[in-house]
Amino acid sequence: MKESYWGKYWRRRVSRRRVLAGGATLAAGSAAILAGCGDDDDDDDAAAPAATQAAATQAAAAAADDDEPAEDSAAQDTAADEPEEQAAAVEDRSRYGGKLNYTYPAYPTGFDPSITITFPFGMATSYSQMMAYSIVEDQFYPDAAQSWEQVDETTLVFNLREGVRFNPEAEGGREVNSEDWYISLRRYPDSRANRGSNVNELFFSFMDEGQGATFDTPDDLTLRINQNKPFASNTRAFAAASLVVVSPERLAAEESGDLGQVSGINAGSGPYMFDNVSETRISMKRNPNYYEHPEDLPGTRFNRDMPYIDEMETVIITDGAASQARFLAGDADYYGSVDKITAEQWEGQPSVNIQTGPAIDDGSIMIQLAAAKWTPYPELSKALSMAMDWDGYIDVVLGGEGRYSAPVSPTAFPKYGLSQEEIKQYQVYDPQGARQLWEANNGPEIFPELDTTVPAWVAAFPNTQFIGQSFEDSLGVKVNYNPLELATYIASANGPTGTKDWHFFIAGNNAISTMPDWNALVAYTPDGYGAIWGGNWYKGVNISDPWVNPDNPNYAENGGGPNGEAVRAALEITHPYARELQDYADRQAATFDDDERAEILKELQHRIFSRYCCTLPLPTPTTKYVAVGSRLKGLVPPPDGDQTAAFGMWRAHNIWLEG
Repeated sequence: MKESYWGKYWRRRVSRRRVLAGGATLAAGSAAILAGCGDDDDDDDAAAPAATQAAATQAAAAAADDDEPAEDSAAQDTAADEPEEQAAAVEDRSRYGGKLNYTYPAYPTGFDPSITITFPFGMATSYSQMMAYSIVEDQFYPDAAQSWEQVDETTLVFNLREGVRFNPEAEGGREVNSEDWYISLRRYPDSRANRGSNVNELFFSFMDEGQGATFDTPDDLTLRINQNKPFASNTRAFAAASLVVVSPERLAAEESGDLGQVSGINAGSGPYMFDNVSETRISMKRNPNYYEHPEDLPGTRFNRDMPYIDEMETVIITDGAASQARFLAGDADYYGSVDKITAEQWEGQPSVNIQTGPAIDDGSIMIQLAAAKWTPYPELSKALSMAMDWDGYIDVVLGGEGRYSAPVSPTAFPKYGLSQEEIKQYQVYDPQGARQLWEANNGPEIFPELDTTVPAWVAAFPNTQFIGQSFEDSLGVKVNYNPLELATYIASANGPTGTKDWHFFIAGNNAISTMPDWNALVAYTPDGYGAIWGGNWYKGVNISDPWVNPDNPNYAENGGGPNGEAVRAALEITHPYARELQDYADRQAATFDDDERAEILKELQHRIFSRYCCTLPLPTPTTKYVAVGSRLKGLVPPPDGDQTAAFGMWRAHNIWLEG
């Protein structure tokens, strides 16, 4: 496959369009590939369903109830004008209704928000977050929390919105209270330590009770978090999709075996709830208990009453080419990010609109090295960097439009980022020097071949192949590509250090560009997903316990002793350098002085580059291209529109379907 795909490029340097046609639309390594597809049946979209009409009637009735007689003439004059304005607002329901069609490359690995990261749109739509955040507006917008206050560096208080209720299947749709939020938030550390969670510790470690945090719930609508450390990005973490409130009764029923479903289905209070879930199709309908957002804030994408769209249906299609074909046929309303070449090929097709905006995903696609394998050999990881054709990657994979990237996006966070000149001093393509360094440090004996994993559900993985071919040509080492299905792929990436079945991995973390700690930096520091280092072991959290302790309830499930010995040995190898990097990360997260934070973040990035282990950031596009179905309207362009954490596609209420 590699010879037929790349041979002509490497021998003749053929045009980028010919090399990449049909394959470059997918970012290999990303755990959640966004694609678009759906049902051919559009008949239901012609008229607003009964649920929408009923909602309009309820809204009209509520408006009428609000028109109470005024006690003075001025108030009466004002009131006399209000019914006409309210009636106009209520009667114009033209944007309400319809079913949004989408596709996904595999059945989600779970529905429990404290565990899964493979179903971000489901988490964003069926659960409630405290607030939303817009990169463009640089502003927070109240959601399940009406307001919040950072009382001091380690005390965060949320004033919850009154009237937020779970969906009808979650304990009859009772009202959400502060105790529910406490129970929900305290689950994350346990899920990470003992239940195979892929939710990053960055989101919750500052409120981990095992590390000294406490919670107070003085009344039903007040949640006080006494953090175990300062964390300057705490509110931005709450604005992302992962930290949500879950019905304790629903989860208890699942744990007792009463539901017969995976944890979390219809346990939320978000705008939608699951209607039907199967291995081939997931459909969602409105949550009739959904609450209002009365705040009239500039730039908000919350509607006052409910989202415009009535239903969402996701079809599971594992074949990337088939997903593309269905989107281009007009059977999907959203596809997601594509590269420049694909955007130019699809532009002008009747069912496609291409949105563009500044790309802020610097460092979110990277070459990750298995830390336990490479940490003892810094000269060999440096040789890998020298073997990589960085400019060729921009020319071929990115269609000639890109820039060198770093762990913190200089576009999203200009004050914290490194300049192109600073990055280029580390990422120098020198194939002859790479071969000499590789051979001088026994590379052929230590790494006679290099293994990597690739997503089996995509049509092609040109970026991984380009990188592998660079290594082969520069170093003379054979690269093996191992395709894996989604669940296995994620397990392979996120398993504990010491158990990696790969030498390098082209990873994508769907960088949440709303917070500098996460803006790809999370993939470079030990409190990340574990693809490099293996988690917070160095902090006293024994993340190897499920592998080494026979009394741990997940001991047998995780393989027991042999794996445990490998994990423990690997952590001993990686600990000193991991500790150094994490010290930097902890210091920047703890300071509320922006100048000090910028200095620390720049120092950290220089250290990551100069050590060449165990993550090498890949060049990033300068422009973001997003493919949207022609009938989907109102979606803001990047950088907000494609970001779940930035009030984008799956959080915004004010997108609608035309026709």
